[in-house]
Amino acid sequence: MVRVAIAGVGFMGKTHLGVYQRLKGVEVVSLCDLRKENTEITSLEAAGNIATSAGLVDLSGARKFGDYSQMLAAGGFDVVDICLPTFQHAPCSIQALAAGYHVFCEKPLALSIAEADRVLAAVKKSGRLFSVGQCLRFWPAYAEIKRIIDSGAYGAPRYAELARFSAAPGWAWDGWTLDSKRSGNAALDLHIHDVDMVLYLFGRPKSVRASGVFEPDGGISHIATLYGYPGMTVSSTGGWIASDSFGFTMRALFILERATIELDFSKEPKVALYPAGGKKSPLVLPEGDGYYHELADFVAGVERGATSGVVTGESARESLGLCLLEIDSARRRKELAFRL
Repeated sequence: MVRVAIAGVGFMGKTHLGVYQRLKGVEVVSLCDLRKENTEITSLEAAGNIATSAGLVDLSGARKFGDYSQMLAAGGFDVVDICLPTFQHAPCSIQALAAGYHVFCEKPLALSIAEADRVLAAVKKSGRLFSVGQCLRFWPAYAEIKRIIDSGAYGAPRYAELARFSAAPGWAWDGWTLDSKRSGNAALDLHIHDVDMVLYLFGRPKSVRASGVFEPDGGISHIATLYGYPGMTVSSTGGWIASDSFGFTMRALFILERATIELDFSKEPKVALYPAGGKKSPLVLPEGDGYYHELADFVAGVERGATSGVVTGESARESLGLCLLEIDSARRRKELAFRL
């Protein structure tokens, strides 16, 4: 039995809780949140930009905490799942690792490379398992697209664009997501998903050229980036400046030498393959979303004593570094080399 403590029981914490309830051999034994009402939940309903788990939940047997340090000291679990605001990711990961727990931390890993490096040093020192919630690597649609590209069955990629558009997130505690100093704004909170996928699919670009929509506090609420890859054109765009009635959508287009793949979560089928000389066909995907598969993968890693390596602290650091470079490029209005 893998015993889990969840720190932060908002939208993402409830999402993770719903996943753990569906996984065999997992028990959520502790909850921690500054808001007492969040630890006393009976329903998984939560405000957020993606529909996830719903339904009733019985947490009467779980211990409830309003103080993170007290929860760590009380113990009784193997894994700390950190679903706290971004500015708390690095310090709380380091604290949990130092206390001897395995850690699954929501993305992004940190707000700076210096913070990320302190987390990785703590991972190495502790000998514990660690991963970050870059969930697109586990999302069935994106995972299948990677499999197709890597197989070479339809030739090399020539063009790719990835995008996600959202209304501003108004559900976060104390409005922290809209405070760039605490969240990194849309670039680090939302766009980093596609940044990570660009790296996962195509490796490190030589350079980036970005443009952004800036807010009064200096944060970027929407960003668009062109990546420097030899032999193909790759771009991504994302942010939360859409009107409140728009909601949220994620989509992507990949043009290979002998096929086109379209992903659009506002359509059915959500992912379709258009082979040269053939007919459109939906991609057959396993059930579950990226949240389910990333946590199932991490729990399996805890059980066997080693992670799968699909997402590592190092890969999360690289995605953070590329995203920060894009922000810098947008501010300076120039192309910048990627030398992380």
